[in-house]
Amino acid sequence: VNARERHKNINIFTTNYDLFIEKAVDDIYESGSTAPFIFNDGARGYFNRLLDNSNFDTTTAYKGRFDNYINELPSINLAKIHGSVNWKKQSEDVIRVCNYVVRDKPEKRETVKPDGNEPKATTLKKHYYEMLRFFEYEMSESAENIGNGSLLIVHGFSFGDKHIVHALKRALENRELLVIIVAYTDNDVEVIKRNLKDLAERKNLRFLCPKNFSFHGEEFSRLDLNNFNKIIAGKLKCA
Repeated sequence: VNARERHKNINIFTTNYDLFIEKAVDDIYESGSTAPFIFNDGARGYFNRLLDNSNFDTTTAYKGRFDNYINELPSINLAKIHGSVNWKKQSEDVIRVCNYVVRDKPEKRETVKPDGNEPKATTLKKHYYEMLRFFEYEMSESAENIGNGSLLIVHGFSFGDKHIVHALKRALENRELLVIIVAYTDNDVEVIKRNLKDLAERKNLRFLCPKNFSFHGEEFSRLDLNNFNKIIAGKLKCA
């Protein structure tokens, strides 16, 4: 997440392949219950939507009926660092973003296989490498440039991927970046700390786990997505 004064955008970085976030955005749009916002998955085009990481650098504005004002619309950027089940390889450097799950041939689906070679797979392919660079750039923003330092909230990720740990290491050099890691269980804190090694001791990195919160005075054993949303909504208070 990146808090800005001038630009109203947040960034979601995920290593998941699924379409959970895309489906949630569609549900929000259909409900019409929120203020308008732009969802940006990094693709350009209409019938043939192609992945173009420079799309993350765009903004969309709403102008008044009589052109008397311009307001930037809030936007959500979704960067899928390990690919997606709806990404289809058209050529070595051209990825099509489909509106369906690619099922025809496994080799046509553009995802990073969880086979231990993730660092090599993400650094040798242009689109993955550019997404990692996008992550590092957003985390390097300073308060001087954006009014507030960057904030990264991590949920559902144990940092078992060395290339992402390496990217986080460079990002943490920015003292104005605050990283908050939400652990699923209390025991997961130690697992994540082992994966992060010396990075876990950085002053601008903090952990939240179930023992830090209570719900109506009752303790609970996990910080799943439901409880995480309660924290954001202010329903779960520090114990």
